[in-house]
Formats: sequence, C-alpha cells, structure tokens
Amino acid sequence: MKILLAVGRDPWPPRRGDQLRANQLLEALGEAHEVTVLAPFQQSPAGTAGGNAGGEQAPVSVRVERYRRTLAERGVGLLGAVLGGRPVQSGLYVARELDRRLGSLAREADLVVVQLARLERAVRRLRTSAPRRPVIVDLIDALSLGVSSRARVDLPVRRPLLRLEARRLRRLELELVSGCAAAMVVAARDREAIAGADETARRRLSVVPLALDAAGDAARRESAPGRVVLSGNLGYFVNRDAVLWTLRELWPALREARPGVELLVAGARPDAGLRRAVARAGAQLLADPTSLAEVLSRTAVSLAPMRCGSGTPVKILEAWAAGVPVVASPYAAAGTLAVAGRELLVAERREQWLASILRLLDDRDSAARLVASGRALLEREHSRGRVREALAAVVESATGSS
Repeated sequence: MKILLAVGRDPWPPRRGDQLRANQLLEALGEAHEVTVLAPFQQSPAGTAGGNAGGEQAPVSVRVERYRRTLAERGVGLLGAVLGGRPVQSGLYVARELDRRLGSLAREADLVVVQLARLERAVRRLRTSAPRRPVIVDLIDALSLGVSSRARVDLPVRRPLLRLEARRLRRLELELVSGCAAAMVVAARDREAIAGADETARRRLSVVPLALDAAGDAARRESAPGRVVLSGNLGYFVNRDAVLWTLRELWPALREARPGVELLVAGARPDAGLRRAVARAGAQLLADPTSLAEVLSRTAVSLAPMRCGSGTPVKILEAWAAGVPVVASPYAAAGTLAVAGRELLVAERREQWLASILRLLDDRDSAARLVASGRALLEREHSRGRVREALAAVVESATGSS
C-alpha cells in the first residue's frame, strides 16, 4: 500500500514529541508499505527555508517531499483563524504549498495520514482535491486538554484566551475525528478528553502509544545516590511551569530535609528567565544534554511534577527505560497506564513529595521494585511491536484491508 504522511514540523532530528511520533510512524508503516512523508523545509537561523532541510536524516526506505510555509502565510492564517472562530494554532500552520502538494501527492496514495489538528485546513482541502482517499488524523494528544489545563495554572490575564482556544480546539478535534476514516492519540486520557460521550468519535478514535525501548543494562547502572532530576523540553510551557513550581514549592524544603541532595534540571531550550531561576535556587542546569540516557544513568530519582499538559509524559517513559524510579504528580501519572505505588509514586502536596523522594533515596529495595514494574509496563505497552499492532489495526479500520 502507498501511504502519505503529512506533518507540520520537520521530523529530523526528533527533539519534540510530534517529531518522535512522526519517526515512529515512518518506521512502523515503512516495514510493510511504501511511505512518503510531506514535511516543511527547516527554517534557517535567518528565518528562511533551507534547501536541504535535514532530509538526509530520513530513513532510506522513506521518500521525502517538502513544502514551504512563509511568515506572511502565518500572519494571514492567524488573522483568518481569529476572525473565523478557528483555533489560533491551526492558523499558524496555514501553507498554500502544503494544500497544493498534499492534494497532488494524495492522488498517488492509497491512504493519507495527517499529523496534528493544526493541519486541519489541509485536511479540509483533501475532501475536494482527493475525495476518495481515506484519511487518518493522528492527533497525537488532545491539544484542547493541554490548553484548558494550562488555563488553570497560567497567569490570570491569559486564562480567558486560553479557555477560548481550548473550546475551539475541542470543537475542531471532534470535527476531524468525525470527518475522517480514523483517528488516533497516544494515551487513553486524551481519547476520553476528545471523545467524551460521543459514540461516533469513540469508535473512530484509537490509542496508538508511543514506543520506547528499555535500556538493557539499566539494572546494573551506578546512580548518584543524592541526585534527583527533572528533565524535558524546557522551552515547553508544561515543563517550564513544572520546573518553576519545583524550585518554588519543593526544592527549599527538600534541601532543608536532606542538605546533601542535588537537583538537576536537564533539557533543551531553557530561556534566560529559567536559567536565572535555577541559578538563584541553587540547583543545577544542564542545557541541551547530548545524551539524556547518560544523565539518567547518574540519577537516583526522576521527578514528573507537571500540573498541566496532554499526551504521555515522555520523561516518565525515559526514566523507566533507564531504570530510574519516578515520583509524579497525579496529572502526569494520568497520562500513563501506571498504578500509583506499583510503577511509580504519586505525590500532590509538598509533604507527599518530600516523603516520596526521601523514601526512594533511602530505600533501595522500594526503588528497585518500582523500577522493575515500570520497565515491565514499558515493555508491555510501549514496545515497537505493540505500536505496530495498534497502528495496523487503525490502518485496517480506515481502509478495510488486512
């Protein structure tokens, strides 16, 4: 089967969640099908489209096609979204060349997969340019859930606009699910947030999890006994908010209770304000680590204190893969299939966080049991084979083929 995958961001290198997802789809689909990916040109530092755009990093089995998205189109798209009652995020991803190239390439394909609700205009154009082609929308996560949960913790002045955007996104997500052959997300929580009681949406929306391999030598790693880590894309509001909450609410009490403890914040894209906050708090910042696995290998406890967001927190999967016990907020844990006390510890109030972290620092047997259960869940629910099976079922439901 010929499959076309359209994405809104260049998949290489896979630094963000949507890029990781795109690479996993290309790997899984490419094993049995002829796959073409339609991706935007990477932007150079000057803001112009680069010619090569990183296409040399694509798997050799995948055909790569490119489109341009200009700043002028983003401005017009943003204005059109605001005036037309559409989500702002979809306006930022408008590109006439995407519409044109997607329609042309779709006529050569047996199935089209479009990534994220942000490309909703391109999906609508497909109904005219290639009306007989079945379309799967990979929403990845519920953007509406991410925005509505952010509205609960962001600055009060932003909350009304965030709630408005969340309502528009929820309406759009339901439109996409109802109007396409099939749709998918990475976590059950996101499926519930989008579909709710809508039976049509529930039938068409499937969970296809993220894949992550467990490190084979994690059980033999030598961790720093007093180091806790908070990792992730630090330019992402969800993670930035989690770091600032930790520095403000948890870190002073933890350092007082255990003077020798070390807090390491590791990840890409920290802004100047976050750098200053980490330095003032007496924690350590590791910006753009070359290998997060190496960072985790020298860590005693991994923290996931997110108060908002959507999808599966990749930092929890990465900790399990590296053999590191996890303490998570209830909100972060809800994005996984973990059971509190079995695969991770869940903490909400500061006292619960302190008790959980100190327990894992002091009780190596408890930490080892959590690690073993977390890695078992990772291998059971997030293996590449599990993703291939779930994705194959979605493809079959969309095309009627086996």
